[in-house]
Amino acid sequence: MPIALAVPFLRFETPGYLALLALLPLLIVFSVRSLAGLGPIRRWVAIVVRCIVVTAMVLALAGAQSVRTDDNIAVVFVLDRSNSVPRDQQAAAFDFIRESKEALRPDKDALSIVAVDGVASVEQLFDNTVELAGVSAPIDPDLSNLAGGLRLGAALFPENTSRRIVLLTDGNENVGSVLTEADQLAATGIPVDVVPLKFRHDNEVIFEQLIAPPTAELEETINLQMVVRAQRPVRGKLSIYNNDNLIDSAEVTLDAGPNRLERKVLIDDRHDFRFRAEFVPDDLKNDTIAANNEGRAATMVDSRGGVLIVTSGLEGESSDPNNGREYADARFLGQTLLREKIEGVEVMTAGAAPLDEVINRYSLVILSNVPAHRLTEREQKALSVYVRELGGGLIMVGGDKSYGAGGWLGSEVEKIMPVSFDIKAQRIIPKGALALVMHACEIPQGNYWGERVAVAAIKTLSSRDDVGILSWQWTGAQNGHWIWPLGPVGDKSRVIRAVQKMQMGDMPDLDAVMRPGVEALLKSDARAKHMIVISDFDPSPPGADLLAKMKANNISCSTVGIGYGGHWIDERLAGDIAQKTGGKFYAVKDYSKLPQIFIKESQIVRRSLIDEKDFTPVKRATFSQVLDGIDTMPNLRGLVLTTGKPLAQVPLIRHTKDGDDPVLALWQVGLGKSVAFTSGMWAKWGTHWSSWSEFSTLWGQIVRWAARPGESAQYDIQTIVRGGKARVRVTARDQTAAARTQVAMNGVLVRPNQDVEQLQLTQVGPGQYVSPEFDARDAGSYIFNLSAESREGVQRAHSTLSVAYSPEYRELKANEGLLDELADRTGGRVLEKTDPKAAFARAGLPLAERRQVIWEDLIRLMLLLFLIDVAVRRIAINPLELVRKLRQRIAEVGRPRAAAEASAATLGSLKTVRQQRPPTETGDAPSKGARYDAPQTPGQVSEQLSKALGGATEQDQPVVAKPTRKAAPQSETDYTSRLLRAKRKARDDLKDDGDET
Repeated sequence: MPIALAVPFLRFETPGYLALLALLPLLIVFSVRSLAGLGPIRRWVAIVVRCIVVTAMVLALAGAQSVRTDDNIAVVFVLDRSNSVPRDQQAAAFDFIRESKEALRPDKDALSIVAVDGVASVEQLFDNTVELAGVSAPIDPDLSNLAGGLRLGAALFPENTSRRIVLLTDGNENVGSVLTEADQLAATGIPVDVVPLKFRHDNEVIFEQLIAPPTAELEETINLQMVVRAQRPVRGKLSIYNNDNLIDSAEVTLDAGPNRLERKVLIDDRHDFRFRAEFVPDDLKNDTIAANNEGRAATMVDSRGGVLIVTSGLEGESSDPNNGREYADARFLGQTLLREKIEGVEVMTAGAAPLDEVINRYSLVILSNVPAHRLTEREQKALSVYVRELGGGLIMVGGDKSYGAGGWLGSEVEKIMPVSFDIKAQRIIPKGALALVMHACEIPQGNYWGERVAVAAIKTLSSRDDVGILSWQWTGAQNGHWIWPLGPVGDKSRVIRAVQKMQMGDMPDLDAVMRPGVEALLKSDARAKHMIVISDFDPSPPGADLLAKMKANNISCSTVGIGYGGHWIDERLAGDIAQKTGGKFYAVKDYSKLPQIFIKESQIVRRSLIDEKDFTPVKRATFSQVLDGIDTMPNLRGLVLTTGKPLAQVPLIRHTKDGDDPVLALWQVGLGKSVAFTSGMWAKWGTHWSSWSEFSTLWGQIVRWAARPGESAQYDIQTIVRGGKARVRVTARDQTAAARTQVAMNGVLVRPNQDVEQLQLTQVGPGQYVSPEFDARDAGSYIFNLSAESREGVQRAHSTLSVAYSPEYRELKANEGLLDELADRTGGRVLEKTDPKAAFARAGLPLAERRQVIWEDLIRLMLLLFLIDVAVRRIAINPLELVRKLRQRIAEVGRPRAAAEASAATLGSLKTVRQQRPPTETGDAPSKGARYDAPQTPGQVSEQLSKALGGATEQDQPVVAKPTRKAAPQSETDYTSRLLRAKRKARDDLKDDGDET
């Protein structure tokens, strides 16, 4: 971790390197000695330069930064909008934020707003005013994640500002740890000011606990135990429900404090009992919060089993023959299973009850020609968890609304089935084309819902289908407003990535966006062409010619109206577009239903997966117990095309020239099993099968193979809940009631939102096993599935924990102690709601620092000074002479004419001398080998030689010789004789000098 060291105007990332500056005195001492040959001025100049070089190098190693300060202030307001905060307190908190801007300096300060409940979201980015009229609706109001709000707020701060967070809350958190987050903020120097949203409920009744035995035998009477706390005596009605059916009701009087109540209940049904107890006071003034007046519990009935057949039709509905036919098909299959002595068969219409709450009562679920849009995403995920994690069985029976033709492509259910709902073989299959026109920006989280519905529609399409996505963009006219041009879906990941980047604009004109989509659909070779428009339909309508062209070319268009409650929706326009093109209009007031609508509409382009041709199923040679004793089968008149997965068993196929299509496929996935039968519709496709003598035998064997096996009675599961935390305790005993030890126990916890958590149990005593703690704050049912492995094999059991309401509704007053500690840990303040201007007070805030890295500049300076150091040591400069030369040069520059005249006079003198020189005498030319020397007298030669050997004298001064006449050339003999005489004389002189010594 880099350490910051404060020095005026400087900061250092690694200040430890500054210790090297202690070597400067040694550098000076050694430099004085090593540079002793220089003059004093040059020596000290070199030493100073060296010290600066070393200092620059050390500062660069230390990561030097220049620092400037600003007094700008940035404040993030974190507003708690969870259910524990009364609505009037939330309104007062927003008024505090709005009024605080009066103390804001527009040119220096800024504010941002973060809202927090179970999740944190940015309501407004930094600005110098409050742009919102109010905070948006909460996302997860049953929880308070104050730590997440502080973390998000800290991530928003701009640079070069003094930072502060103002938290407006009651201090009641139940997700995360705000004090842990406070320690992180204190380390980064961000103070947290708190504005307590104080409240106190003095008239309150809280249903603290409803206790029921986790398991019971059929016809057994159990005791329900209840704990209800009242702040003062109150009278009211206590009602008890089983699966929302009233089973008991009585008037009771509660005393102040905890009250323990009991009721006896007869277990007269083989299904699980889900109890709900509710207390309603006679005088509503004695109770402030109604949401915390109920408790929930569940009892598992040991006599387990049963088959649930889910259909999309309604019993006895004659107005829609298709619905009547679908229900009749499901009922026919149920009666067939009853003939095979399979008990507990029930038929239920999809949507009649939440599937995720009822499927665990059964050992097997059959989807009889049910389209995907009839089940919510939550129910589809619950089916996947039911099979993979809880060991249940699932059978999907085909029809014109099943598999890929029913919009199941890409769903959670497809992942657990033994067949892929797309066609992998290379065969000619008519494709469909779908164009999506997105305009959802004006609803809350419009881009989020736009992304969700587009992805849901794309997942239902085959890889061969065409898809295109259009959305209004102010600069998008040149590309036709295409987010994804109409083209093959492919592997879907590229299209989904484009959708995730989509930013929908506020569309002014429907025609401008719909027309490019229609033109692209006209060019497509798809058999089925469909468009879906999602909008509030306040843009200008599409042209009449465009709608006529769509109808003439069989391009249907369905419209989805959104934005109800926010502004007026032009339903007439939306309905007119759908009616003129053969589509449907949907008025959506619950946004959670949007994905199902798009899944349903995208089925239109998937009808090509249905193949209605007569064929005889062929039994493969591979062994499969579900076909024991069955060798030949009658014809079927249709099926839905699928592709078998690599690890699946496919004992029954339809053989064609293009390949083999699965008719019956099965496999084990996770702890459970699933079966795909791609035909069905017994009154249309299976008329021969409905009268076939082996029909009930075949289906009896399929159901018995797929159904969940019975559970062991040797394990007693209890769930303990305290303070939003839960723990599972298992008591294991054998058939003689002796404790079972050394059993490897693992559990799967399924939360109310269908998320799965693995739990490993630890033995804490003879036959006693305990799981780690887990969060149990969300209201709903927690299902625990136990897998116990011992020498006897693997045995299974399960239990259910029910949480009636969020811990938000347990709080009766603000947690002011937590808020005081939060402010103290971060160096913040506790503010009053009456003092909003204090949010922008300078007190307690350090000045903002603006840092700039300068170590690169220091390196450049070091290199420059190093060259100067070398120059000072290598180049000798006489300051006086340098000054004189400079003065002379300046003078010459100041008198350019005098210098020119002097130069001209000198050239004239040289020319005169040259003209007066006598002509050169001629003589005999020396030989080519002779050396030329200027004529000299013997005395001159001796004197020059003496000077060469003895050194120059102090009187020797350089002189300028006058021009002389050149000596006459001499013969070679005279030249040699003179040289010999000079050598002899020099030798004699040296000898005389030696004698004198």
